[in-house]
Amino acid sequence: MQALSNDRYKSVLHRVIVNSESERISVPTFYCPSPDAVIAPADALVDDGHPLAYRPFTYQEYYDAFWNMGLQSASCLDRFRPGGSLE
Repeated sequence: MQALSNDRYKSVLHRVIVNSESERISVPTFYCPSPDAVIAPADALVDDGHPLAYRPFTYQEYYDAFWNMGLQSASCLDRFRPGGSLE
């Protein structure tokens, strides 16, 4: 959502607080586009006041970058900013 909204909606770091007195139930839900789907904001969200925050990228590029990061806490999305590095 952050890349699609051109940074108008920000992602937050997922954090969990353990409660030792009650159970916690989690239901993960994932929505994954096709590997060749291009991730980019709508043209209407890019203007002089809101320049392109990320270069267009495919879901496969994002998927590979995400899993190659390991357990780093930095956002892999930063790698797709202008001047970002995919190394």
